[in-house]
Amino acid sequence: MRDAAVSVVSEVSHRDVVMYLIAIKSIYRFLGAGRIVVLNDGSLTKTDRDLLTRHLPFVRILTFRHVPIANTPKGGCWERLLLIAGLVKDTYVIQVDSDSLTFAEIPEVLDHIKHNRSFTLLGAGSVATVEPMVDACARAKHSRDSSMEPQAVSERSLDQFPDCAKLKYVRGNAAFAGFAHGCFSRTDVVYYSERMERICGSKIWHSWGSEQVTSNLIIANSARTAILPSPKYVSYYALPHIDYSESSFLHFMGTHRFEHGCYSNLARRVIRNLRVAGKDTELEFNRPAAAADTGALLLHASLGDDSAARMDHSSS
Repeated sequence: MRDAAVSVVSEVSHRDVVMYLIAIKSIYRFLGAGRIVVLNDGSLTKTDRDLLTRHLPFVRILTFRHVPIANTPKGGCWERLLLIAGLVKDTYVIQVDSDSLTFAEIPEVLDHIKHNRSFTLLGAGSVATVEPMVDACARAKHSRDSSMEPQAVSERSLDQFPDCAKLKYVRGNAAFAGFAHGCFSRTDVVYYSERMERICGSKIWHSWGSEQVTSNLIIANSARTAILPSPKYVSYYALPHIDYSESSFLHFMGTHRFEHGCYSNLARRVIRNLRVAGKDTELEFNRPAAAADTGALLLHASLGDDSAARMDHSSS
């Protein structure tokens, strides 16, 4: 693995280490180059860190201490966005979640990197376009979504944002996003956060999900932005009308991650393909754990001792 004009960033927790290894190896196979950056959420053990460096010899593992404090909420992936704001000064940055798998060529992503375009995965109920902020707000207000989660409240309130008539919005999913070199700064993060907090109120804005709203605002208002086509790039909601076999990239939402054994089966396929391609000699896997309620796949990293079991039956 080598440095290039792109950094691939993920915030990683102890329970997701093995999932992350599969995710990063699967996408790196098709990226072919780039600096891998892991943001430790505070839960990684020494064994976790050793495992990461064993599989990814040139990985850069950072902690929240490496991210200067800003006037934004804490936790909830805000440190990740602030880290990206620092990295994007020098490179194109891709953010990829641990609960994702890449199966096939991703030419759209490579083209966006080449031409320095920001991109985003579509979110649930998204319109496949970057649209004027006032139009996105009107759409949200006419929807049946009465949720008080940060994203829903924010989207219904975008017409209160200063200069909303001049700004844009996209209902993206921060699980997979690309940030063009130089497209934003920490100042932009703080600007969007402070104003949305005034509109939504501190209690809502300091809840999980507000970081994704800010990511959406940043990407939508980049000089050049693209939407990844669906279902080639899509989140897995176990919907019967979507042919997930057409996907090159799947993000496995926590609620649906282990439904129908999809993640388990596809993770196995990815590992087999990595081995055939000669890009993996370390990662091993076991049969699915006997967990009828989740069907979770229990993966093992080959540490050679009893500490090898790495992944909980997580639903986050």
